[in-house]
Amino acid sequence: MMIRMADEDGFSGLEAAIVLIAFVVVAAVFSFVILGSGFSSADKAKEITMDAGRSPTAVMVMGTVVGQANDLGVCLRRVVFSCGLNGEGISASGIRYTLMTNEKIYEVPASDVTLSWVSERETNAFLSEGEIVRVELELIPAAIVSGTEFMLTIAPPRGVPVNIRCRVPETLVANKYYEVGFGG
Repeated sequence: MMIRMADEDGFSGLEAAIVLIAFVVVAAVFSFVILGSGFSSADKAKEITMDAGRSPTAVMVMGTVVGQANDLGVCLRRVVFSCGLNGEGISASGIRYTLMTNEKIYEVPASDVTLSWVSERETNAFLSEGEIVRVELELIPAAIVSGTEFMLTIAPPRGVPVNIRCRVPETLVANKYYEVGFGG
């Protein structure tokens, strides 16, 4: 004999199973997200721990930044300076050079960068601590005219970029060299 209740609304076994499965799926997705973020943060912590022993790389400009006027004496043709390094060695060709004025930002393409070693301990393309490289940047496309102030940013592939404040003299004579900045 079956007992009847006044209100026969309720969960059947099938409905209860569907709700249970939904809870299990939501819990599985939630745990996957939590575990994934845990693994990600563990990997980041490992990376930070491994990098802790490295000293930061800093490029230094040795002395002055010299600019050469173009054939017409209107703008700079090139700038020349010497760089050294503090910290772990880096690929000299990986250093990026940017000039910023009030009007524009000019990233010097690798084809307009000429490197020549002043002092080299090893015959490779790496700039290591104690070595000095002379850098020549062709600036014709940048059109840095007389009287312009600009910021020369030297950014190594990893490490700390350095900014050098430069100013082109008010009057330029064709093909003459001028001190436009000082690195220290």
